Amino acid sequence: MVKKRSITRFVFMTIVAIIGILLTLCSFTIPYTTTNYNGFINSIPLGLDYSNGISIVYSAEKSSQSNYTTLDQSIEGSFSDISKFLSFHGYSEYEIAKQGDDKLSIKVLESQYSSSILALIENPQKIYFTVEEASDEKTPNYYLSSKDISYAEVAYDQTSGVYGINITLTNLGKISLKNLKTAADNVVSDTVYIYLDEISSSNSFGTIAVSKLKDTNMFISSSSASNTTEAYSTAYQTASNIFVGTFDIELSQISMDTVSPKLGSNAWTLTLIAFLIFLIAIFVFLWTRYGDLGLIANFAMIFFVVLQMFFMQSIPFVRVDLAGAIAMFLSVVLFLLSMIVILERIGKEYANGNRIHVSCKNGFKKSFWRLFDLHVISLVTSTLMLIIGIRQLSYFGGVMFIASIVSMFSLYVLFRFFVNSYLPLNSTKPKKLKLYREANVKEIKEEDVEIIPEDKAKNFIEGGQAND
Repeated sequence: MVKKRSITRFVFMTIVAIIGILLTLCSFTIPYTTTNYNGFINSIPLGLDYSNGISIVYSAEKSSQSNYTTLDQSIEGSFSDISKFLSFHGYSEYEIAKQGDDKLSIKVLESQYSSSILALIENPQKIYFTVEEASDEKTPNYYLSSKDISYAEVAYDQTSGVYGINITLTNLGKISLKNLKTAADNVVSDTVYIYLDEISSSNSFGTIAVSKLKDTNMFISSSSASNTTEAYSTAYQTASNIFVGTFDIELSQISMDTVSPKLGSNAWTLTLIAFLIFLIAIFVFLWTRYGDLGLIANFAMIFFVVLQMFFMQSIPFVRVDLAGAIAMFLSVVLFLLSMIVILERIGKEYANGNRIHVSCKNGFKKSFWRLFDLHVISLVTSTLMLIIGIRQLSYFGGVMFIASIVSMFSLYVLFRFFVNSYLPLNSTKPKKLKLYREANVKEIKEEDVEIIPEDKAKNFIEGGQAND
């Protein structure tokens, strides 16, 4: 009965493993739908090392509100703002470089939205805050403008239930805000008027009460703001244009080209082939070295790789470039070494005289804390890499972060489950498991008997004699 249950478990888990492999490798159209399924491995986000990109070259001019004196300084000073803009629009990988004296190039991953998003960078809108309403007869002075803003993004106001723009001020902007409030007190007004591009009645964007002006950021909405999808789209574009208007340069596109992956068009395919060969070599090694235990370890390895690929394609902060690919290989090495620690411990327990099932139990138990420490170190290190945020370190850390968690689960849940399911099928034939012991070592009949090393046994005897 017990053997039949073990066989049923292995048949079921084999079916699950086959389904996992198919879901990882295969692409197909889902029946009765028009949706294509790409497979885990084909859905992993790739970096510029493996994926096509778009390279756009812009001519740059110094903005009228630039905080720098020269164009060269303005271009270099805009790098951080352009990085914020690209991150705001969902680009986790990009390259920004100066070309010549008055040109700037931006390279991003190719997508269906790249052209429209990067077109926003050519449409800056200056923003102005006044305490008097503009008219055909009067153009009031402004006290807060684009040069006082460090960031602008689309936001939703829970109180009013509308989409608008959240503006973050620079340190100098906080001073300008005080001047704006003082000017509002002088004209005895609680309303601040906001204009885009220029201060005129036709360019009015909206108003905000002085009481809602904050020292660090503020929420503003247009007079036509609402909570519809169209309102969100409008606020999203306006926020982008306002943020671009804070740049120290104004950009005009010169050229746009599609660029191939840095490592070549077939680099990802070759990497996957190398990864598969690496796995096959591991499977052969484990089977040759550990027999049936090695086959069970291979089974666990398959589940580990499938789970690893699933999470790599589903978790947003993971992207694979060359550093991420190296992390893929190292994640398998981490899992392999962890299994070897357990398997060698099982072999040592059997060599000391324990029965097969006791050796397996002790192998997992006595290896736990060593492997736990190893995985915690890996997890902490990968988390620090993610926090640091440097692109290559971030991609490497993302893959290893997943591997640290999946590896521990695969070792002490899946691998142990497979070993325990196997033992009813074979608990008396050590040669099939490549387990050996010296001929003069007697098998321990009681599971609770502890084998005391020779040096400790000597101390134990001497201590007992002394007590007598």
